[in-house]
Parts: sequence; structure tokens; C-alpha cells
Amino acid sequence: MVSALLALLATAGALVATWLLVSRASKERLLYLIAWSVTLVGLSLALIAMTAGFAFGFKPILFRVVEIGAALLAPLWLALGVVELVARFVQIRFSFWLFTASYTVIVVPIALLDPTIGTLTHALPKPSKTYGPLPLVLIDGAHVVAVLALVGCAIVTALLASRRDEEAAELLIPVALVALAGVLVVAGTRGLLPGPLAAIALGGAAGLVWYGAMRTIPVYEDDEGYEDGYEEPATGYEEQAYRAPQAPEPQPAPAAVDPRGELRFPEPDPNELRFPDPAPPTSLDVPPVAVPAGTDLSRARGQITVYTLLDGREDAFDRVAEELVRGVGAEPDALVLACHTVANAPTQRIIYRLFRDEASFTAHQRQPHVLRFLADARAHVLATNVIDLKLGPAKVPPVASPAAQGRPL
Repeated sequence: MVSALLALLATAGALVATWLLVSRASKERLLYLIAWSVTLVGLSLALIAMTAGFAFGFKPILFRVVEIGAALLAPLWLALGVVELVARFVQIRFSFWLFTASYTVIVVPIALLDPTIGTLTHALPKPSKTYGPLPLVLIDGAHVVAVLALVGCAIVTALLASRRDEEAAELLIPVALVALAGVLVVAGTRGLLPGPLAAIALGGAAGLVWYGAMRTIPVYEDDEGYEDGYEEPATGYEEQAYRAPQAPEPQPAPAAVDPRGELRFPEPDPNELRFPDPAPPTSLDVPPVAVPAGTDLSRARGQITVYTLLDGREDAFDRVAEELVRGVGAEPDALVLACHTVANAPTQRIIYRLFRDEASFTAHQRQPHVLRFLADARAHVLATNVIDLKLGPAKVPPVASPAAQGRPL
């Protein structure tokens, strides 16, 4: 009865974590959150089956639910979520999605239909004494793939963080927590722990996955380019997608020579094609703040952030961005602030920020209006691409005052 009570407590915690994560995934629709939601659903079903088995005795169907939910779905989709979060090449993410979906479709029917052996009691059955060789081999394969993927992603994230990759440093703790959850899942489903400890391990894994997901902010999910050697070659389709058809440019009339031998250009035709004056900026397009003459930009630090928005969330994001603009405008060390829409791409926004030095930019990132913007904008953003800026004197031309240029002040 103690085992059933412990399993019931672990089940309650797992169900709460599952509800919270599924709610977030349904709002943000990020692929790694969807994968981890499948993990938590599998763990919750397995814990429900464990609780019923400890209380009333295990049946073949309860054993199968434990194996499919916790031993197969949980580790495999957990690793898929980590790969989706960490991998910066779309080919890697797509390949792992294809493998995970195919493996799940193949193995689940086998785990459901393969006959069980041995006698089931109130104790948690060991897979090696209850399943035949085929489902055991397939579940072992899922564990091997999951462990290798989790360990590999953790190592890659740690190496990038040691090279001062800011995004990898932010993901280091979530990846470590999720990798630890994978260890608990594998240990709890391979018969290495007694029944009550196995239930506690699965409940703890559900909590670690939820907490790791809460500490993640979606970054580097736009495949148009990355820093630190992770830039993917352009295919040319992006440029074609955003280029509007253009009419052929009119050819200028040939120059004429008057009788005196002087070269003259023809008078402009009043009916020739003229480009219209540029449209005034919208309320979101904030022009850059003018940098005072003589400002030292050798230590300036900044950031360009490209946001890809969810369909229908553009106006909501613009309202949040305007709040950020007003807050940053009051910061004394803000040199440049610009928030732009993108022509022919209504779901994209670009925010450009430049500050006097690294200390002022670090302080800016801790401002309440910045933290509020990150929290409020998360529900409207599908993908984010961040580019850190570091200006130096070799890249910034000297700024001359109007008097030095011969113009009135």
C-alpha cells in the first residue's frame, strides 16, 4: 500500500507538470515543447498504470502502458526535444524528427500486441522477465538512441558555453536538467530500481522536464544564419521570396552633340517614370537616435534581434514592442534604438539596440521593461535570431561636428 501511495503522489505531480507544459506548448507552438509534452504525457500514463498496479495488482495492459509510456515514448521524445532545442542545423532536427516518428509508429504496435510471459503480481514487473526478445530489443534501442542524443547535446552545449556562446550558456542548465530526467527515466524503466523508487524517479523526471522547459527561451530557431561558424549557406530562395516583380528600367536617351561640339544631355522628360517619395514610417518604425558628435564608439555594444511572429499576433507584438521603445528611451546610455517592420514580410520584426559600453548594455538587459518585454512577447513569437554587436574604432568613421564641415550649427 505504501508503494501505491508513493506512486499516487508522483502521479499527481506528473499530471500537474503535464498540464502546465501542454498549456504552454499549445500557446507557443514550439516544436521542442511539443516533443517534451509527449514525454510528460507518457510519464503520466505510466504512473497512473503503476498506481493501479500497486493497488490492485498488475495486469498485462497495465504493464504495457508502463512500458510504452515511460520506457519508449518518454526517453525518445525527450531526446527529440533536446535535439530540436540545441541543434542549429535544420537537417539534424528534421532527421531526428523523422527517426522518432517512424520508430514510434513501428514499436508501439509491437509493444501492444507481443504476448507477455510469467506471472504478474502487485510488484512492478521487470521487462526482462515479462516481455519477449523483440520488444526488449526495440526498447533497448530507444534507450541507446536517447542516451547518446542527450549526452551529445549536453557536451555540445557545454563546449559552446565554454567558448562564451551566450545562447549556449543560457541553455546549459535546462539541457542538464533534461539530461538528468532522461537518466531517471531509463533507470526507472529497466528494472534497476524497486517499485516505489521507480515511481518516484519517473515523477522526479516529469518535474525536471517541466522546470527545464520553463527556463528556456526560444533562440536560434530561424535557419537563415548563425554566429560562431554555424551559418548555413543561402539557397537563393529567400531572396526570391521577398523580391517583388519589377518593371524594366527605362533606358536613358543618348547624349546629343550640339553644332559647337559640346556634349549635352537631353532635357528630362516630364512624363518619364519617377519613383514615389518614400512613405512615412509607421508608429513601430522608430528612427535611430542620433549619436552626438565626437561620441566614443570604440567600446559600444549592442544587439540585433530578428523576430518571426505567429500568424495573427503582429498587432499584439507591436504593442509590446512600443512599451519596450518607451522604456529604453529613458535609459541614459542608449545610443541607438530602432524597431522595424520588414517589407513584404508582415510576420517579421527587427529590433536594433546599441549602448555606450558592455556595462551599460548588461544593465539594460536587467531593466524591468526589458524583462517585461521578454515575458509578454514570448506568446507571440515563433522564432528568434539574435546577433550580438561589438563595434570598434576601425569600423566606425570619425564623427565631425557641423562647424568642422563648414555648415552652420
